[in-house]
Amino acid sequence: MFGKKGQARMPSSFGGLVQYYSEYKSKIVLKPYVVIILGVILVAVVLTASALF
Repeated sequence: MFGKKGQARMPSSFGGLVQYYSEYKSKIVLKPYVVIILGVILVAVVLTASALF
């Protein structure tokens, strides 16, 4: 349980978690501000549609 000089060692397992992001490259890359603008446009369209119908 203890390593050198009485220091406790942490478990070496990841608990079933695997990191896939280092291997995966997305074909679609969007900057964060583009996602925010598209979200605002979507909210505006939904609010306008609900007001008209």
